[in-house]
Amino acid sequence: MKKRFLMLLSVLFLLALVVGCTKGGDDNGGKKGTFWDEDGNGIEDWLEKPIHLTYASWQHTELDQITLESLMIDAFMEKYPNITVEIIPVGQEWEWQDNMIALAEAHTPDNPTFPDVFLVRRLESDLPYGWLADISEMYKNDPDTKYIFPTLQASGTFGNKRYAVPTYIYPQFWIVNKTLLEEANVPIPDYDWSWETMEQTAKMANNETNKIIGLYGVNGGYGAESGARAYISELPKIIKMKSDPVVGASWSARGFDGESFNYLDDAQLTAFNKLMTALNEGWCKLGLTAEQKLEYYGSEDYRPTVNGKVAIWREESWSFKDVKDLLEFEWDIYPGPGGVTGGNTDIIGISSLCAEKKAAYQLLKWMSYSEEGILKRFELFREHGGVVYRQGNNYPYPVADYGIDSTGKNRIWESIPYGDTAPGLVTPQYLEGLRNGAIQMNKEYVGWDAGDYAVSEYLQKILSGETTFAAVREAMENDSKKAIQQVRASLGFLNG
Repeated sequence: MKKRFLMLLSVLFLLALVVGCTKGGDDNGGKKGTFWDEDGNGIEDWLEKPIHLTYASWQHTELDQITLESLMIDAFMEKYPNITVEIIPVGQEWEWQDNMIALAEAHTPDNPTFPDVFLVRRLESDLPYGWLADISEMYKNDPDTKYIFPTLQASGTFGNKRYAVPTYIYPQFWIVNKTLLEEANVPIPDYDWSWETMEQTAKMANNETNKIIGLYGVNGGYGAESGARAYISELPKIIKMKSDPVVGASWSARGFDGESFNYLDDAQLTAFNKLMTALNEGWCKLGLTAEQKLEYYGSEDYRPTVNGKVAIWREESWSFKDVKDLLEFEWDIYPGPGGVTGGNTDIIGISSLCAEKKAAYQLLKWMSYSEEGILKRFELFREHGGVVYRQGNNYPYPVADYGIDSTGKNRIWESIPYGDTAPGLVTPQYLEGLRNGAIQMNKEYVGWDAGDYAVSEYLQKILSGETTFAAVREAMENDSKKAIQQVRASLGFLNG
């Protein structure tokens, strides 16, 4: 299938080359063109003719759904009436790749089935098929890209080319059970809490007699409490930012800097030591077995978080939305302790088969880092949140900061509409934590998954007490680097 698809790409490339060679000359009276307005007539080329585009997102899986994605597409077409956008329902994220392959196999010039603009499940999974366009020049020629957070500027790149951009940040929520803290006479922390304050709060709230847990969960998978996981994901960056702010600011989740997880850095050693101390002291628990839940609470299916037995836990925003209405205690969502909030982004790209790539880029931008697009998404959330909020990923935060306008306001940050869910979600500290975010880069960077998998057995042995991080961190560094390099070497032909 890859060979057939690449042959189709080659034919289209040759056709484009022939067309490009016949244009030549200056047919516009000497007017100087620009990247977006090649004929120099003052109107960007993609605005001058009717254009049809297709779009695909796992946040919109059925044609008759009303989602933020479909509402955003409607708003885009209203803004640019010369462009018609058709949504192609590809499927859920778990079936996304197989369905995209099927669409690519069925694609012909006369029957274009592959979407023009689409969410990218994994950069490294899509690149071998050749269906991602190189959008480097469009990115470079858009002055608004400078507003994307520095920590996300390399997201979606491989080698010397850009294939995707980040859309929105989906944060890890830190949920604080305020009722439990008040009943235990534990001070409610401020939103600018430090890591040490978080630990102290959890310690004071922990009560073995009453089976109250201070900090809960380590599972790194979706839909699971993962409080202890933050010691591995966010704490290394927090520690590094204190000792070396420049280097620390460049780290994403797990201490990853684009090339290495930096397991030999002392920030990693300190973070793992803190985690093991928390576990050994008992106020932080990785989780409970079904037998323990039955013994402690009378049910094997008992969720101590939802039922008010946990002071602090961490959970994906798209997972927490499904349980928040079940909570019968007062709670709030906090920024990540230490000024760093974890999370992940989606990424979005353009098909290499798309005939109108510059128009497609405007749609890509509208659905991601465009200031106007971000404001429109928040406006639509406020108007239609009751209808669409459970569909797809929720609580998206911008990947860009356009700063203060002429009236002294930061229009984007002041428009975030999630205060009705929890007051902590719209605090200045929450926004600052995302600017400093420790973002998981498994979609955005080639090799992340391989590097992560290479150390999974080491992590299991560390958490079980079978070994220590100090004893295996050199092996973790070597194995993860080797795995990353092998994946990148397999795609090296793309850099030719």
